[in-house]
Amino acid sequence: MNRHAAAVVLGALALAGCASLEPAAFRGFQSTVAAGHQAMERELARDVEWTREADAQVLATDKDAALSALTLKGPGDNGWAPDNPPAHWTARRTLDTLRAMNGAFGAYAALLTDLADGRDVEEDAVDAVGEDLNDAARDARRALGELRPADRATAAGGAAFAAESLRRCLRARRAGKLADALRENQPLAAAHGALGRALVDIVRADLKAAYADQAAAIHEKWNDKRSPGRITLGRSLFNLNDEFSAAMASLDDLAIFYDHLPAAHADLRARLLKERTAGPAARAWGRSAGAAARRARTLEASR
Repeated sequence: MNRHAAAVVLGALALAGCASLEPAAFRGFQSTVAAGHQAMERELARDVEWTREADAQVLATDKDAALSALTLKGPGDNGWAPDNPPAHWTARRTLDTLRAMNGAFGAYAALLTDLADGRDVEEDAVDAVGEDLNDAARDARRALGELRPADRATAAGGAAFAAESLRRCLRARRAGKLADALRENQPLAAAHGALGRALVDIVRADLKAAYADQAAAIHEKWNDKRSPGRITLGRSLFNLNDEFSAAMASLDDLAIFYDHLPAAHADLRARLLKERTAGPAARAWGRSAGAAARRARTLEASR
C-alpha cells in the first residue's frame, strides 16, 4: 500500500472513530440539562418571591415582632445574615446553592460534548470541573440536610467525580473510553438527580404554603365588607391561581426531569456502545425539561 492510500485509510478510520462518539446525542443531553436547570432555577426564584411576600405579611400582622432579629448581622461564616433568618432568606441561600450545583453539572455536560465533538480539552479543565462538581454537591447536600432533616439519607448519598476516566478519554478518544467515563460517573448523575428531585419537593411544599397564606389574606379582605376594591381582590386571586397552577405543572415536569436524568446519562453510554437508540426514559426526560422551560418563560412574559 502506498503512502497516499495509507493516509486515506487512516483518515477514514479517524473519521469513523469520531462518528462513533455520537456527538449529536451529547449535544442534546447538554441542551436538555440546560433547559431543565433553567426552569428549576426560575421555580426556586418564584419560591423566594412568594415566601418573601408571606414573611412580609406575617411581619405586618405581628405587632410584637422584633425587627432587630431580622436585621443583618455580620460578616460571619455565611456572610451577612439575620440572627433569626426568615423563610425567604433560607430559600434565597438555597437558590444560590442550586445555581452552583446546576452550573457545575452543566459544565460536566459541556465537557462530555467537547469530548464527543473532538474539541481540544486541557486536563486542567477536567480537574476544574471535578472540583466544582464535588464542592457544589457537598454544599447542596448540606443545604438539603438543613432544610429537611428527613432527607438526610439523600443528602448523604454523594458521589465523587471520576476525573481520571475523562483524562483517559483525552489520551485516546474512543467510544469505549468515553463509555467507561460515563459508567464511572453514573453515581454522580444519580446523586444530582436525587438532590434535584428533593429540592423540587421542597419548592412544591413551600409554594403550597405560600399560596394558602396569600389566598387567606385575600379572603380576609374580601370578607371585610368595609374593604374597597373587590374587583382588584378578585383579579388578585385569579392571578394567584394562574401562577400557582402553572408552577405546580412545571414542578411536575421537573420531578420527571430529575427522576429520569440518571437514565438519560446511562442512555448516552448505551448509544456509544450501540446497544440501543434513545430509550423512553430519555425521551420523557427531554419532553419534561422542554415543557417546564416553556411554562417558566410564558409565565415570566405574562407578569
